[in-house]
Amino acid sequence: MAPGRLLSDLRAAVLARLWTAALRLQLATWQKEVHGLERFDALIARRVPVLAVFWHGKYTPLFALLRGRRAVVFTSASFRGSVIAGICRLCGYRPVQIPDHGRVRSLETMRGALRGATLCGIAVDGPLGPYHAVKPGPVRLASELGFVVVPITFAARRSRVAVGRWDRMEAPRLFTRVVFLLGEPEAVPGGLDEEGVARWTERLRRRLDALDAEAEARARGDSSLGFLL
Repeated sequence: MAPGRLLSDLRAAVLARLWTAALRLQLATWQKEVHGLERFDALIARRVPVLAVFWHGKYTPLFALLRGRRAVVFTSASFRGSVIAGICRLCGYRPVQIPDHGRVRSLETMRGALRGATLCGIAVDGPLGPYHAVKPGPVRLASELGFVVVPITFAARRSRVAVGRWDRMEAPRLFTRVVFLLGEPEAVPGGLDEEGVARWTERLRRRLDALDAEAEARARGDSSLGFLL
């Protein structure tokens, strides 16, 4: 291995350990409210193939919340992706790095990683955006491989938002109330054509947006909730 690559891998490993330690410390300070986790774990226990989907800007606290579950998690083949892959391993996940612009090759890599898997996590607007635009790949894979889709999100009463990033990454502040929501599982029909994929892609976007709205209302303590998980 070239010295430059070795140094890059070492930096990524050190950053992953520091970031994971910080996540665990933050998680310990949060006032957590979690909805839907038992239903989610029941699916895993029955070995129902589950595709857990979330926005790219929401992934950091979800790693800490769901740690220990043997999930395949996709991340990019970049230095940042290597840091995220290291966090995944430390949280008990199995990371798979794919090219940012691989398109067909990336989809084939994802398809191969999912065969035989029972749990996968993917940021449906990642790795490069646009913001909150669901990519068709996850829907296509769920249709082909028989995965049920479970949308996941969180909201915090007080948080930091990286407004300069395309994904507007959100991180709850210390000692704040954090609400985690895991939505109802939904089976994507098999054999979808391109029109069907587009329709279900839009459906998934609406579900994630509605879940976000409910999480934000709960985090504010709004008792007049009119959303469905």
